[in-house]
Amino acid sequence: MKMRFDVLTLFPEMFESVKMSILGRAMKNELIELNLINFREFSTDKQKHVDDCPYGGGAGMVIKPEPVYAAYKSITDGLENKPKVIYLSPQGKVFNQQMARDLSKENHLILLCGHYEGIDQRLIDEIVDEE
Repeated sequence: MKMRFDVLTLFPEMFESVKMSILGRAMKNELIELNLINFREFSTDKQKHVDDCPYGGGAGMVIKPEPVYAAYKSITDGLENKPKVIYLSPQGKVFNQQMARDLSKENHLILLCGHYEGIDQRLIDEIVDEE
């Protein structure tokens, strides 16, 4: 069975180089599927903003939940099983060999890439399984 990766990011071009690596060979041999989704495309305002001031104040900017959630729903609507969602952040667990083994048993992963000061906590609480 082919393993599917959906990467939600503001910078999909950063992942284009994986097509020249071992992952590229896995894609060519149809062992994995990699979909790069720019959640900016799901912003509803004219300027395609995805950032906002943190709720309750504070320094920096956070990713708004609406465009990321819309991108997430574009992937999950119609699926029988919810894919595992991993939020990639400096505060999360350190990726190690055991985690790689565990995740290799999944058939569909959504990797959520943060930016700025992070992602609105309400979105993390709603869709993220692991950080």
